[in-house]
Amino acid sequence: MVRECDVLVVGGGPAGLMAARAAAQSGADTVVIERHNEIGYPVHTSGGSWIQDMRDFGVPEHLFHPVDGCTFITPGAQATTQLPPNVACVLDIRGLYQHLAERAVHEGATLLVRHSADSVIFDQDAVAGVGVKDHTGQRGEIRAKVTIDATGHSRRIAVRAGLGEGFHRHAFGAEYDLYAPNYPQNHTYFLMGNTFAPTGYGWIFPRGAGRVRVGVGVIQPDTKVDARKYLETVMGLDQFADVFKGASPIEYHTGLFPVSPPLKEFSKAGLLAVGDVSAHGSSLLGEGIRFAMHSGRLAGEVAGEAVSTGDSGASFLAQYDKRWRAQWGKTMDISYYIGDKIIGFTDDQWDRRIPMIEKMSPEQVIALLRCEFDAKLFRSIMLRAPRLAARGGKRLLQMALDRL
Repeated sequence: MVRECDVLVVGGGPAGLMAARAAAQSGADTVVIERHNEIGYPVHTSGGSWIQDMRDFGVPEHLFHPVDGCTFITPGAQATTQLPPNVACVLDIRGLYQHLAERAVHEGATLLVRHSADSVIFDQDAVAGVGVKDHTGQRGEIRAKVTIDATGHSRRIAVRAGLGEGFHRHAFGAEYDLYAPNYPQNHTYFLMGNTFAPTGYGWIFPRGAGRVRVGVGVIQPDTKVDARKYLETVMGLDQFADVFKGASPIEYHTGLFPVSPPLKEFSKAGLLAVGDVSAHGSSLLGEGIRFAMHSGRLAGEVAGEAVSTGDSGASFLAQYDKRWRAQWGKTMDISYYIGDKIIGFTDDQWDRRIPMIEKMSPEQVIALLRCEFDAKLFRSIMLRAPRLAARGGKRLLQMALDRL
């Protein structure tokens, strides 16, 4: 079986589905293959995100749950900040992914579930499609003018195509999705320190209707500890005994997230690499969905332009790299830099720094969490929380400022 199309997207996550939608909107004959039985399963992410971004993407309100309280906990301290309403949210992951799939189909894309890519097809040095195995086990080919690798952390197509190596450093997360009828559905928690998550952090994210995601992520190979064991530690903390009373897991998730600066190249002749494939997420907090959606939409637009002009060469597709770096390059560089510096903090260092969050304005906290870095933000933090700057933070903030 040989199938031909204009744009082939490998992977039905948020980056791939946004790419497919954008490419199909341009009139390109677009096909998406997804190796699992359904879009949005299994869940590999906690789903923390931002309401305005979701609205800008046209995501329906029922697919995200607003939260406005945020407490940061270390072994010996804590700080709480109240966020403005309608800013932060927790996503319905399966619902979001399937909504994005529906939108892509509505624009004309074709989705093939239970289809996996097992090889890359070349036309001289250009990627010309992939070899696939379908839901019946039969092998075939899907040839395309532009192939988009949206396979996430595994980078299955990009690596085979010679567009960089596999990731050697990643965050491994483990998470329970609980039914917790006594948990306050507007409040989130972040837990930092080696007691809770060496080299990483823990989280508690409510998502509405009594459901709560509780997880722990650690960076490997920086540490060899098992995040799953620390998940039980967080679940058993005395301070959460009341809110977790009567709670029980309904789902269990694990996931990998690249901890790397954005790769040097996101494209080559016939190929674009989107989302986690190119490390297009924030390694400061492990936030990937919002950035994956932006990355995918941009790649789909460039792919559609390539099809309409009849040019899928390396020089033309490199527009994707340039446009992405112009919008997100400095943000991701600083995100990685700060994250890489704080993962080695001891419990005592976290205990001394976290209370300074209460000296910051909610707008400053939001800007940091959203990775909206600019000179005004860093300078205002140094002025508003001078003790944070005096305790080693000044050098970190100044070096981040120098990267702008």
